[in-house]
Amino acid sequence: MQADYIQDIVGKFEELPYECILFDGVWGIGKTYAINEALKEKENVCRISLFGLQNSQQIYHEVLFQSTLKNSKAGKVGEFASDVLSGISSIWESAAQAKDVIQNVAREKELFLLLSKSFKTLHIIVIDDLERISDIIKMEEVLGIVEELKRCSYVKVILVANTKELKGDNEDVFKKYNEKVIDRVYHITERPQKINWGDIGIHAGFMQEFLMAHKVKNLRTLQKAQKFYDDVKLYCGGIDNEQFLDEIRLICFAIVVEITDALYYRELSEEELKRDGGTVAVLRNNLEHRILNYLGSIKCRRNLVVMLLKYYEEACGLTSADMQIEYDIFIQAGKKPNFYKNDAEIKQILPGLIAKMNIAESLGELNRLADEIVIWNDILEEDSSEILKKYKDKLHTMLWNVVMDGHEEILGYSYDMWHTSSEKVKQVYVKERELIRKLLIKEYVEYLSKTTKGEKAFQYSYKLREYFNNTYYRTIIRELAVDLYNRKSFPVDDIDVRQYDTCYNIMYVLYHCDEEKFLAYCEELSEKCDKMSAYRLETRMQDVIKGY
Repeated sequence: MQADYIQDIVGKFEELPYECILFDGVWGIGKTYAINEALKEKENVCRISLFGLQNSQQIYHEVLFQSTLKNSKAGKVGEFASDVLSGISSIWESAAQAKDVIQNVAREKELFLLLSKSFKTLHIIVIDDLERISDIIKMEEVLGIVEELKRCSYVKVILVANTKELKGDNEDVFKKYNEKVIDRVYHITERPQKINWGDIGIHAGFMQEFLMAHKVKNLRTLQKAQKFYDDVKLYCGGIDNEQFLDEIRLICFAIVVEITDALYYRELSEEELKRDGGTVAVLRNNLEHRILNYLGSIKCRRNLVVMLLKYYEEACGLTSADMQIEYDIFIQAGKKPNFYKNDAEIKQILPGLIAKMNIAESLGELNRLADEIVIWNDILEEDSSEILKKYKDKLHTMLWNVVMDGHEEILGYSYDMWHTSSEKVKQVYVKERELIRKLLIKEYVEYLSKTTKGEKAFQYSYKLREYFNNTYYRTIIRELAVDLYNRKSFPVDDIDVRQYDTCYNIMYVLYHCDEEKFLAYCEELSEKCDKMSAYRLETRMQDVIKGY
């Protein structure tokens, strides 16, 4: 059943012969949305989510305050005596009578059951997230409360659940008692077709076109995709090109929908896996390849798709500069591509590209421009040595600044991250990346060879230890760590707790670089320091050996 039917059912709930109904369906199918749409114009509606409730009696609290007293405040009745008095006075003839009721009714459950006797119009109670009740609450209690509510005059209950997610005792109890409590179950298998997209912040025209091409069933997935687009759009400040932003939105929706719902993933048959070694078939199931099913003939380049995918997967950050670069390329895409220009035309654009490279402010822009310049120079058989030197110097400075700003993960990126094509540019990038890695380790070692005091020393030692387990850095650390063989790098003399941890990290690295040399140095050092220092040194040495 489509979720659209929920609105029809809820709309005529008062006339239906049922006191309690259940809308059952997978998460994100649109059950809650459709119910809220159907009830938004109705009065005397109470909406309760069981998610997070710690006591089944809180259901009566919510019912009492939402349906009867029209008060959304939390707390005991006694804490809001004036609000309670106002609410009850509309039912009883005098405030005096209401006071008397409050004084003689101890629990919210009894108060609600008493007040319900005076109802003259229908009160609908929606209890959502049945499958998410906490371990503290028993399913028997919830179903018992629903049964009590059904017996009240002018009260009907709507339950909302994904019963496939019920587990253990809750599942057993539900199967045993649900027919007694629930008058009818509606199984929702498809999301609503009629949705006010604007109400949930999604562009209606875009969404209708998107859903015509891609059969997304999960409304929550679409909401998640919209939030990702809103996130990415924050980095597009100053860009008001509607077509560019439309393509960004399409890419964002493609990424989120395919990752979440995998519409274009399919299980491969044995025959497909055998054919050509399964290479082509497996490639079709590759995430990036599947995302292309959504994108058609967009002008934005593949680099942008990959960049946003990595940003969504938290593999890299995103900046306004990145988006501006992609926008500049997008604008140029409508002009005659450089590939089709003649020699004179290419020579004409090169000075402009070089000027842009000289003032580039991001690694992405620098690498793209250097790559393009060198490629055209090589085709024209021009000398690129001066360009490569400028690129090398600027790359070195940028990489070092990025690393010193705490983004050392940049040194794990290959030139593929920047979609570099020129072999000459690739070689420069690899050499500079290796040099920066070496300078980074040298920075750590030089600092730690002088002091192990303070948080900075601990962080450097921790990174040094972590990097030793990385094949990119192990050889570099083996080469430079020899400078750490000095008294200041070990837990002797006057140290504190943080230094003690820092020394462990240093000793871990030295032990794994050269076990024999490390043990010999510790033995030699222990003979030169006082007894407490020797004891700390021995303790830490044993921790390292045992791998603690």
